[in-house]
Amino acid sequence: MSTIVTAVIALIEAILPNITVSAVVEKIIETLITLLPAVIHEAQDLAPAVKNIIAALSSNPAATPDQITQLQALDAQVDAAFDQAAAAAAAQDGPAT
Repeated sequence: MSTIVTAVIALIEAILPNITVSAVVEKIIETLITLLPAVIHEAQDLAPAVKNIIAALSSNPAATPDQITQLQALDAQVDAAFDQAAAAAAAQDGPAT
C-alpha cells in the first residue's frame, strides 16, 4: 500500500505547477483526504510531501476560499496526526537517560 501512496503523492507533486482549475484542486484535496490515513499509518516519511502539496495548493490562484479552508483543516489534521505519532513513539522509547 505504501508504494501506491508514494506514487500518488509523487504524481500530485509533479502536476502541481500545471494546476489552473479549481476542479483539479478539489480532486487533489479529495485524494489527500483519502490517502491521509495510509500516510499516517504506513508512510510517515511522506508527511513533508503532503505538507508541501497543501502549501502549494493553498497558494494556487485557482483555489477557492472554501478549498483554502479545507486545506487549512487538512494541514491541521496532518500536524495533529504526526504530533500524536511522534508522542507515541517517544513514549514507547521511554525517558532519555
